[in-house]
Amino acid sequence: MRLKLLPIFLLLMFSWSAKAETYPEVVFDNSLVKGSYARSVVDYSGASWVENVNKQLLVSDTLFFTPGNALSLRYLSQTNGDWRVLIRYSRQKFHYRLGADDFLSFKLYVGSDQTKAEHLPSISIKQGENQSVSLAIQNYIEDYNNNSWLSVRIPVKDFAGLNLEDNISGVLLRQLNESPSMHHLFLDQMEFLPANYSKVPLTSAAVLGKATAYGNHVDLQWQVPLTPSIRYVKIYRSTDNKDFAPIAIRPTYMLRCLDYVPILDKKYYYKIAWVDFNYRESPFSEVLEVTPKGLTEEAFFNLIQLAHVNYFVENFDINSGLYMPFRMKDKAAVSVRESGGAILSLLVGVEKGFISKSLFINRVQRVVNFLAKAQHKHGFFPAYFDGRKGLPEYFGRRPQYDVEASAALMESLLVVRQYLKGDEQAEKDIRRGISDIWERMNWKAVTLPNNPMVLRSKVDLLDDYFNTDPIVGVNVGLNAYMLAMASTRFNIPTNAFADAITHKYKAIGKTEPIVTDTVITDFMRQMSLFPDLSSQPTRDSMQLVSALQDTILYGVRVPFGPAEGNLLTMYRPFTTIDPRLAKVANMDLRQIVADYSRIVKRRDNEIGVGTTNSDIWGFHQRHDSIGSYRINPAISIASIFLDAGKAKKSIYSLYHEFGESLFTEYGFRSWIDLRSNDVSDEYQASNQSNVVVLMENAKTGLIWKLYQQIPEIQGVEQRLFKK
Repeated sequence: MRLKLLPIFLLLMFSWSAKAETYPEVVFDNSLVKGSYARSVVDYSGASWVENVNKQLLVSDTLFFTPGNALSLRYLSQTNGDWRVLIRYSRQKFHYRLGADDFLSFKLYVGSDQTKAEHLPSISIKQGENQSVSLAIQNYIEDYNNNSWLSVRIPVKDFAGLNLEDNISGVLLRQLNESPSMHHLFLDQMEFLPANYSKVPLTSAAVLGKATAYGNHVDLQWQVPLTPSIRYVKIYRSTDNKDFAPIAIRPTYMLRCLDYVPILDKKYYYKIAWVDFNYRESPFSEVLEVTPKGLTEEAFFNLIQLAHVNYFVENFDINSGLYMPFRMKDKAAVSVRESGGAILSLLVGVEKGFISKSLFINRVQRVVNFLAKAQHKHGFFPAYFDGRKGLPEYFGRRPQYDVEASAALMESLLVVRQYLKGDEQAEKDIRRGISDIWERMNWKAVTLPNNPMVLRSKVDLLDDYFNTDPIVGVNVGLNAYMLAMASTRFNIPTNAFADAITHKYKAIGKTEPIVTDTVITDFMRQMSLFPDLSSQPTRDSMQLVSALQDTILYGVRVPFGPAEGNLLTMYRPFTTIDPRLAKVANMDLRQIVADYSRIVKRRDNEIGVGTTNSDIWGFHQRHDSIGSYRINPAISIASIFLDAGKAKKSIYSLYHEFGESLFTEYGFRSWIDLRSNDVSDEYQASNQSNVVVLMENAKTGLIWKLYQQIPEIQGVEQRLFKK
């Protein structure tokens, strides 16, 4: 069964402006789970009170302004008491910064007849630990009345005390005037809007291009015209083709929606409308009808891969072609490391018929052209670029060039060079361009000065005095060593690969604090299964020690001691390296990683993650008894190349038990916390690419075969791996 993305996406690629989509960010639009809103914090004292569940606001799924829910705020404001509610801005990866002319806009429904305007709370904006002045909401409402949706627009300039250079962390509502009565408000679509936006009327009907049912999900696709006043796409569903209810809303940069339906073999009807900045709707599209049915295993797995591929289809910078991990108002930050996984995922998408080959070639051509002119040191790139300007983006850190990130991108390009064997000029240009980028990477220049067999993870732009962390361990660093050994001009010794596995560096002597990635923490960082160095060592402050630590955990013997990080870092080398070949230095790397996977599953099952289903495992983040237990779906799903049976059980369990909130048009969300009834509203590129590529490798070996066919890699594997 072949699932396809709309070919119109290719046309849209050429019509987008250089700045692409730059909508100001939304503080609250919908809660992803029912019951309560996990990103709210309720606090009250004295005789005052706020209705809550686990110190969180309740969610209304029957009364809302935009589908599918709104926040419910029921409160008592007493003389000898106080209350406040923080609505946290969860999209920190977007790093939205206010503009001086922006407005804080939200919709307010006063559901209690006794509530007067003066009984409404005050509101302020939080930026980390800082808070603006509080403003009375009543002063920003025209034609106040009860039992109807009111529009509230507050100029950002009225919030004294804000720093426009700082990121938003939330909006704070607080008791203002005392009242003996109980008050009940509903809040929805809280967002920052520009002062000026297009007001062109939406007179043309929306266009719903396709509606296809895949099991319990219906895949809806559309084409958005280049009308600047369109802000959202609103989706309606009906079971009788008469009464349509709004079920979802999507920004215009998203070209599809996966709607979860609970009943199979039942007809559903869909239509959509464009929505402008004032939430006025266009005429409806034509109605499309679907009848969801059960899926074969192959079709089900195709759906999983299709959604994860779609994440990379839609999240990219039009100028550079590189993966764009988050949207910023004033720049297009693109990730070098994660673009490698994006390219391999898109390649899988071409082979499976999800996207056209022409779209893939166009995207890769943009990447190659960008990198050919991009700043580099010894042929290595910084972790991030501003895709619009073509300049490195350091996010306030020391200017450094990332060896691991560059290797991740380079190996994907070499796979593409092997894949695109056609005689068309575009494919020839891509192959030539990739070879040029590959040949200028000087691997000898990025080894430790006192050990030419050890690669550095980063190199400074100007000063090489500090060595940063050496690349060691079973993680993406192994991919860097493969390329360093395969280089035809600047290769390092073959035994460096085994040394990187069996040794690590320990910092000793006087050190200074490491400069960490404070801007993008959990979303970006790749954790190692070996302990991180706790300081930034100088050239003479590192000691080479053995990484071997023979240990038995949960009945399994492993060579490197307890796993201290995310299993995905151990999976990562095998997106390209065939694990069946990876036998080196008396170690079977596939078996070692499989053993660690067994340990993690047994550990997670034993600790408990809020479910009695042993097929659901893979801690994304684990705190103490009062913290969170987050399951990352990709950890168990991507283990399919190690144990297909175990992984398939996890995929089915995650989809059928939690698919309604956990699985979307972008694939599985980055985590679900079963104990606190919370789910991430974000995605991690490493998750999405590992799922796509390792599922495909487990089935067809596609990327493994292409990687083995690369001439330079062939020579290394023949010397390195034992037969």
